[in-house]
Amino acid sequence: MELDRVLGDRNLYIGGLFTLKRKEALKNANITHVLSVLTLPLDEALFKGYERLVIDIDDLEDEDIIQHFPASNAFIKAGLESRGGVLVHWPAPLPLCPVESPRLSNYPA
Repeated sequence: MELDRVLGDRNLYIGGLFTLKRKEALKNANITHVLSVLTLPLDEALFKGYERLVIDIDDLEDEDIIQHFPASNAFIKAGLESRGGVLVHWPAPLPLCPVESPRLSNYPA
């Protein structure tokens, strides 16, 4: 999966499971922080040189991802405020893809 920039002027990117293997693209995007949303074990060497937060949930429709928003939002904010880039990645593009959702619309950013 590609390294895709989230719309806006922030250095925030989304990607899939294998995005971490695209070292040159991560370097060019100034990625300093990686937020992993997955239960799969990954080679720790992939994360060398990055600040990392893991949200240990499965990519299932009934997962309560909202409970993790305070920690993930704080992590993303810290990464962006450090003038670095943040990559949020997970095994598959759906259903955790960042789309407008009525369920999430009442959650403060």
